[in-house]
Amino acid sequence: MTPMNLQDNQSASSHSALNPFTSEFRPFALVQLLLIPLLFAGVLLGAQNSPEWFGSFHLDLLFLYVTPLLLLVHTYYRTDRGLWIHVAQTSLLILLTFVLLRQHNLYIPSDGRTLHVVFVFLLYAIYPLIGYDIVEFLRSRAIYVGAYVVLLAVYFFHVNSMSAGSTKASFVVYMALLFGINLFIIPRYVSRNVFLWGVSLAAGFMVMLGLPVYIIGSYDIWWLHPQLFDNPATLPVPGMELHYLQSVLSNPNILGVLTFAGAFGALVLATENLIRRRFLMVPIASALFFLNGLGMFLSYARASWLAMGLATIVYVGYVLFDNRSVPFTVIPLALASALFLGSVLLAVGPIDASGRSPLWLAGIQAIKHAPSSLGYGVVNTHAVIEPFITEPYLRGRSPHNSYVQIFLQVGIVGGLAYLVIVLGSIVEGVIRRNTVDVPMLGFAFAFAVHQTFDVYTLFNNAVASILATLVFGYLICGYERAD
Repeated sequence: MTPMNLQDNQSASSHSALNPFTSEFRPFALVQLLLIPLLFAGVLLGAQNSPEWFGSFHLDLLFLYVTPLLLLVHTYYRTDRGLWIHVAQTSLLILLTFVLLRQHNLYIPSDGRTLHVVFVFLLYAIYPLIGYDIVEFLRSRAIYVGAYVVLLAVYFFHVNSMSAGSTKASFVVYMALLFGINLFIIPRYVSRNVFLWGVSLAAGFMVMLGLPVYIIGSYDIWWLHPQLFDNPATLPVPGMELHYLQSVLSNPNILGVLTFAGAFGALVLATENLIRRRFLMVPIASALFFLNGLGMFLSYARASWLAMGLATIVYVGYVLFDNRSVPFTVIPLALASALFLGSVLLAVGPIDASGRSPLWLAGIQAIKHAPSSLGYGVVNTHAVIEPFITEPYLRGRSPHNSYVQIFLQVGIVGGLAYLVIVLGSIVEGVIRRNTVDVPMLGFAFAFAVHQTFDVYTLFNNAVASILATLVFGYLICGYERAD
């Protein structure tokens, strides 16, 4: 098979989703732009002092009710209308609305709890898969669909033993729906360029809110309170000591991962628009790249610096040498990352990993002592790993590793399913390098490495979780568009 060039790849990665930024104007495709306010809502949910009237329940409803609009837009531009698809989707949407409302209102069924849990699990397993060409999609993406269903099944297995009105049960109900929508629905019906613009704009907005604090100090705008991190640090510029930038978010690392995603998204947009001679968009994307890069630098989120470097190397290799570069960038970077992570785990070398070695080792020991192959369930992993921590000053901390976190919660069974989604999609991208959307492959690879240094997983509504799930979704679903 002949490798696609940069223009072919960019077009293919947006074809099925009716890219609204092409020369052929399709007005109804602009409905996809609703993803941008959804991303802003997800980011603002992670802000400090977020209002009580907006939480996980409301974010789920927003994402849920955008999905039928996306399918309708797709239908408008097809010759086969597929009425049954809309009937099925609407029927399940109504049922899912009742599920969310019941969980929000802490409705506790008196009888048949197991039946209720199985019913909700089936709704969550089916809804994200509904769409056109469903048979072909299931056949081509079967391994990821299977991994998704297994991961859901383990979480809902643990829900069955929880109090129906508990925060733990609510966590699974709210996060599972968002996980499925971001992994399988949005990437199939929203152009990845809309996603890249959305994350770049959301990150740039957070940086613009935060930068004035260096001049005028903390201030209030609506419920938002932009501020700097308490502890100062010497940045890798001689003689420069500044407080970390965190904007309105709860810590600089959250801003770091957001600005990494925004900077890389802007880099891809600026480069592709330049190559395709759409010069109007180039200065806008370039400005977002430098703004988000500045925010990432000032956040002092070193894991995000690393992720940005990895993604950029993969992308630059692709721009210079097309898809042929993929194995020559991803594989060496993966080996180098493995060696680096091994040095952190064994606490050798000059890198200050902020105590991650004993935390990771404690997490591994806790995984070995899990009550079953299905893990501990939705638990406070700080408490689970505490008995295995050898350094007293580290007790009470999280594992600081998303893979340890997921294996603690859902055990070997769920953990392996998670690895199929995260690592399996990257391996497939390298093998199918002629048709993979390389920018999203580099993006996903960077997130896969970044997850080793933080505790967000794809099964969450944290800022990094939403972004990472969408990135892996675009990578996994991109073959449907490119093949």
